[in-house]
Amino acid sequence: MIALLLAAMLAPLHGVFVAPLGGGVAAVHANAITEMLPTGTYRMRVESTAPLKAGTGVDGLLDRSTTPWTLRAAIPAAPFTPGLPQPGRVQAVDVGKPIPHAQLVTQDGRLVDLATLFRGKTLLLSFAFTRCPDKDVCPAISSKFTYVQRRLDPAHFAIAEITLDPPYDSPAVLARYGKQYDQDPRIWTLLTGTGTTIQRVLDEFGINSLQVSSDDFIHNDKLFIIEPTGRVAYVVDTAGWDPQGVIAEARSVAGMTSNPFERLKLSLIASVVALCGGSQYAGIVLLELCLFFIILIAVVAGLWSVARVLWGAKPEGR
Repeated sequence: MIALLLAAMLAPLHGVFVAPLGGGVAAVHANAITEMLPTGTYRMRVESTAPLKAGTGVDGLLDRSTTPWTLRAAIPAAPFTPGLPQPGRVQAVDVGKPIPHAQLVTQDGRLVDLATLFRGKTLLLSFAFTRCPDKDVCPAISSKFTYVQRRLDPAHFAIAEITLDPPYDSPAVLARYGKQYDQDPRIWTLLTGTGTTIQRVLDEFGINSLQVSSDDFIHNDKLFIIEPTGRVAYVVDTAGWDPQGVIAEARSVAGMTSNPFERLKLSLIASVVALCGGSQYAGIVLLELCLFFIILIAVVAGLWSVARVLWGAKPEGR
């Protein structure tokens, strides 16, 4: 049963075009698709708008429901390489701008368009990778989404995480990761794609990702809150966001009643956390210290004003 489900999934694939075999079929040496396909050379029907030469690297979407298998939307491509965003090649996404069209694959192997999949819902969009070893970054983001998904109505809200590690994060891996965080697929979608597509999406959203080992990346963190029309309404530039504040901000973007104090706290904490290098704990402590000193100064100023009035008052009869 599991094998049948995996076969029905579309899966992003990177490989090398080996040779045409005639009739639209070719030999393709495929890189492994984690938990779905071992490295090897396979006969595939290759759907490509550009001629492919022997030895050319190729990205595409593997469809194993056909005989022979079909590599759909195949394009010449180099292997995925993490790096700094190159906004000069794309239109950068920011507040007031629409999110881009991108052909991505969900944790259950469906091909979707990022720009239209969540249209009509307020979307919380972030980036992560399943092998992240830093519990304060990707695992923390996903854990907070576990909390948030239980407090927002799937009829009006959606959550999405896009992988930073497409060579490893296959649909099967994302499905397993979702179970680890008790993902509710009615509201929360995990997304991967070909290396070519993910690189473009990271550039568009201004996400940098530098590989420091075979399975670890250093990357910046952003949370995008997107209007039902598909335009970005709010950006949090840290992983240290507060779930209650994000819920309040999302409800406000959706035109619903929300807690203004939670929204203010989200803005303050996010700003302070960003100044503290992304440490949520340090940011909250610093914010609380600032608030303490503000209150202390206000109290001292009030007492000083009262004391001046009392000292300046003349006794009656003199």
